Amino acid sequence: MEKPWLKFYDPHVPRSIAYPDILLQQILDDAADHYPEKTAVFFFGGRVRYGELRAQANQFANSLKGLGFRRGDRLGLLLANMPQTIISAFGALKAGGVAVFFDPLGEEEELQRQFNDTGVENLVVLDLVLRRVDKIFAKTKLKQFIITGVKDYLPFPRDFLFSLAARGRGLRVKLAKKPNIHLFKEFISGSSSSPPAPDGRPGDPEEVAVIQYTSGTSGLPKGVLLSHKNLVANVLQAAAWIGRVEKAEETFLSILPFHQAFGMTLCMNLPIHLAAMSIHLPRFEVNQVLSACKKHPPSFFPTLPSMIEFLASYPEISGNKFSSVQTCWSVGKPLPVEDFQNFERRFGRKISEGYGLTEASPLTHANPVYGKRKAGSIGIPLPDTDAKIVTKLNGEKEVPTGGVGELIIRGPQVMMGYWNMPEETSKTLHHGWLHTGDKARMDEEGYFYITGKLNKKVPS
Repeated sequence: MEKPWLKFYDPHVPRSIAYPDILLQQILDDAADHYPEKTAVFFFGGRVRYGELRAQANQFANSLKGLGFRRGDRLGLLLANMPQTIISAFGALKAGGVAVFFDPLGEEEELQRQFNDTGVENLVVLDLVLRRVDKIFAKTKLKQFIITGVKDYLPFPRDFLFSLAARGRGLRVKLAKKPNIHLFKEFISGSSSSPPAPDGRPGDPEEVAVIQYTSGTSGLPKGVLLSHKNLVANVLQAAAWIGRVEKAEETFLSILPFHQAFGMTLCMNLPIHLAAMSIHLPRFEVNQVLSACKKHPPSFFPTLPSMIEFLASYPEISGNKFSSVQTCWSVGKPLPVEDFQNFERRFGRKISEGYGLTEASPLTHANPVYGKRKAGSIGIPLPDTDAKIVTKLNGEKEVPTGGVGELIIRGPQVMMGYWNMPEETSKTLHHGWLHTGDKARMDEEGYFYITGKLNKKVPS
């Protein structure tokens, strides 16, 4: 197929990438092998180095196996952006299992449905949300609970002060002493920091690594099966796109939630692959963002359009607050042109607007970081990613350049399918092409534009 977008790739971006045949957890092992003393996570004053992060992921994996967790089992994560999320997710992978991400702010009824849908029996849960969701646990298959809190990774005296503040606001959680309730720090403390013993044959990159739920914009949220191969490919695609990075020298401002695909790839996996420091913030709170930027100037800032809009209009931010940022990625919904222009004019930093969806791990398109960018466009396909606009009538006939149709995508980052939904999978995946359900058009230079959701047939 014709790929007019290739001529607009930045010089550092390869047309194709050689993808290693590895499991996702290898990116953490590689970072720890080469940069054990480098800070991996900065969390409200607390630091975790790569050597420590790998050791604790190994401890978590060994403790999980002590509970009877076996290859292919699913571990539920009901956590915010914090070190425990990385440790738990990579610990599950190291134990041969699957990490299942849930939204800690999700509605109880929907969480209950997702718990039962995936059949998780082990759950790592943030204590601050425990009181709200505790009542639904009896209606699920959950058996083992690993409880953690913000203070677990805060340095002294912040941990003590946080406990006092939580007690004063009535947020302190009293846990019953039961055999199936484990405190996170105690759970990992008694286990070996060596890699867990293999459980049968070696892991396969084609196996499921992660289940993440779609946003549910069309029907109930669906569990997306992402393999090790999918996730490693998307990390390498993203790393190739930004280029000009120094391993172990970069800093990411990691606000996008890990339970969403953009956050998992751009704010968790990509920093680990680059042995970068990741500043974890559980939510976008402008004073915390500005404080973090002052103490540890970020070089990469993955954002949502709503963050760009807020920062572009917030009166108390000086223009040099983001002077350290090399790449400011805006992902998710299309960014209004006015916000795009206001942000760049105010801060003097370029925005690379991109696109993706959970079913594609998630990144598929982005505007060049240094080359030609088009406001209002999601950009051009990443390396090894094919995209075209087709009629909805049969999903095969291409629409002429400039015409509107359904955006379909093919690439190594495209999902394996939906969890326990073969019919939905067959509707979405056809001959290796992912049907996005988004209406779009492509201009003569290969730049794509989202024009809406596909809720009716596009004329052929």
